[in-house]
Amino acid sequence: MSGRLLPNAALLFAVVTGLTSAAEDQGRSSNQPAVSATTESRGQSSGSQPAEVKDAAERGRVADRNPRVLFITKKGCDRCEKELVRLRRPGGDFESMQARGWKIGESADNHIQLVDAEKIPDLVRLLEIKEYPTVACVSDGEILRSFKDGCSTPLDAWTFGWLLKGQNERPQAPIPEPIRVASTGHYPLRGNHWSIEGDPNPTQSKLVSHLRGPNHASQLASDWQIETWSYEELRSLHDDLHEREDAPMMSYSASQFTSRGADQFSAGRKIVGR
Repeated sequence: MSGRLLPNAALLFAVVTGLTSAAEDQGRSSNQPAVSATTESRGQSSGSQPAEVKDAAERGRVADRNPRVLFITKKGCDRCEKELVRLRRPGGDFESMQARGWKIGESADNHIQLVDAEKIPDLVRLLEIKEYPTVACVSDGEILRSFKDGCSTPLDAWTFGWLLKGQNERPQAPIPEPIRVASTGHYPLRGNHWSIEGDPNPTQSKLVSHLRGPNHASQLASDWQIETWSYEELRSLHDDLHEREDAPMMSYSASQFTSRGADQFSAGRKIVGR
């Protein structure tokens, strides 16, 4: 009896042991990768991390962003501090960029990585940096673009955008056009006009009527055909008449008139045109 039972007991023990091992393997696979006894013992004996710890570390590691912009500073650099204060000020470039989705920080997963030169000596040598801060776009350790602050191009959100994307999206300022004022060549033009009886923008017909009226008619040269003059010429003539009231205009030619300083006459007189 005992001789027959012993093999059965051994068989039962083997089955139970096998089920227990399978359950352990199943439970382990639902939480973390299974590790062989050989690998585990080798990792422990060599002092290195077990494979599951390495795998967990890899899963938790933040991937480098490529491309990304490096804002390279140096310890003790006053200019670096001033630039960062300027960029970080409330309502400044960094705040507006972050509102549009930019990530800015010290880790390599940011669009702009703030990094000390001592941490990237190889890139510092490649860039041949002479002054700080220096800004460059890198991808997988290669330099794509770099920037040096200058009088014509500021270090701002548009420059960071160009560094990251390689596209200049800075709004183009309109090309200023010279002011063109009609002139017939009869009278030198000037600005800072007097009003006409309190009207700052009189019509051309009102100007002619006023100049031909009792206040100024006697001051005009007899051969002046002011009806053919341009609007700005008429206004300039009226300005000079008021500023040279002490001298009869009949004794002067149009080419002899030169503008006098606006500060010699009160603003009140110019507004009322008297």
